[in-house]
Amino acid sequence: MKEKINYLVKANDNLVSFCKCGDGRITYPAQADCPWCGCGWLFTCITCRKAFAFAKCVQLETSHEYLAKEDLRNYFKREPTDAEVNKWVEEIKELLASVEKGEEYVILDGKLINSTETNLHFKGWFASHELNSIPQVDAMDNFELIHHHLTNQGYWEKKKQTVTKRCFYL
Repeated sequence: MKEKINYLVKANDNLVSFCKCGDGRITYPAQADCPWCGCGWLFTCITCRKAFAFAKCVQLETSHEYLAKEDLRNYFKREPTDAEVNKWVEEIKELLASVEKGEEYVILDGKLINSTETNLHFKGWFASHELNSIPQVDAMDNFELIHHHLTNQGYWEKKKQTVTKRCFYL
């Protein structure tokens, strides 16, 4: 059943963008135990499974169940079970609960962050973060800054906490 839902799609090709799909709908974050590789700070496209840094909230005419089946089918290379679909829908609704149409977001350690936010203090899926600004946004002016937080294993390990959550299908 189609409905209108707020969902994130690729916003632009800024910073990092390997996805060339027309709509670039995000997958459920597939963050593993190595968030510095990109899984902790990049979105992934449901269709091509390639990464990008910035997403925007749009209204799609579809259903969460349809998107769940597409994402899980592309990830598992098989038909997902009803339980997997239900879990995906529950998790994505929780993840996207506060996104607003027209706003731009980044992801950092399992948390969606509006790209205009500052003074970030939160516990992510892997680490605790206290940042004055968003690393992806900062790196737009100086790409080398990407190495200070995002791809820096030392940063992540130093901030590591007891893992609170991981991608449910990894």
